[in-house]
Amino acid sequence: MPLRFWKKDKAEKGPEEAQKPEPTEEKEEAKEKPTPPVETGKLEPEVKKAEAKKPETGKVEPKKPEGKPAPPPTPQEIEAALNEAHAVFVDLGLTVPPTRPVFGKRVAGYPGGEAAFAASYRSERHRAVTRVLADWLGFRLPDAFEPDALLSEVNLRLSSFKLSIQLKDLTWLDKELNLRKAKLVMGDVERVVRFKDARDFVKSVNELIGSKKLAFLELETWGDDYAFLLVREPRWDKIAATEWVVVKAEQTAKGGECGECGAPVGKYWSDCLKCGAVFG
Repeated sequence: MPLRFWKKDKAEKGPEEAQKPEPTEEKEEAKEKPTPPVETGKLEPEVKKAEAKKPETGKVEPKKPEGKPAPPPTPQEIEAALNEAHAVFVDLGLTVPPTRPVFGKRVAGYPGGEAAFAASYRSERHRAVTRVLADWLGFRLPDAFEPDALLSEVNLRLSSFKLSIQLKDLTWLDKELNLRKAKLVMGDVERVVRFKDARDFVKSVNELIGSKKLAFLELETWGDDYAFLLVREPRWDKIAATEWVVVKAEQTAKGGECGECGAPVGKYWSDCLKCGAVFG
């Protein structure tokens, strides 16, 4: 019996299952940032507070009384100042009592006269007394001095003791430093010295005359010039102790220390003997 082949009908596809929609994440909305205000180029008017005015009372405040100038020195005060100053000179061994009338005449030539000296004596006694002493018994030299001129002043005073110093072979060592060299001769003694100012020169002179118990003292001038005074057998203990006469020497350096080099200095000195620093 012949075989029969039956065609198999294709099965119809069923409806596709509906796909489930994928869940979507909710996005957070970005917060809006406030936008800065747009500048228009115009300035807002500033409100100024009215300053409170003090009510006028119509009263005038009394002025403070101004200090009255000191009265001029009386003749008695002038005479007392002259007597005290001269007595100090005698006590220091700088002069002798009979020179009081001569001293009075010399003070009359003080700038402004005796009254000006007495007025300065009130306020700055050490300045007034030192100045009149330098003008009376001493001599002055400018900062830019000539050795020959200085030596003439020295010999004028040494002549009273029958002494004289000669200057030889003066030469420059360094003009920028104002340094010079010379030979000082006194009798049979010769000494080669180097100096840059009058102070150095007189120091070399003192080394020559020291054996004669003489010395030139440097007096304070509070200026650019120099002043010197010849003294026999200086009474250093009294000169260092007094505040009436300002002498610049190692023996009188008892007023403190130099702020630059630390060397001892005097109370009323204007500069340092060691380093030359000027005090304000």
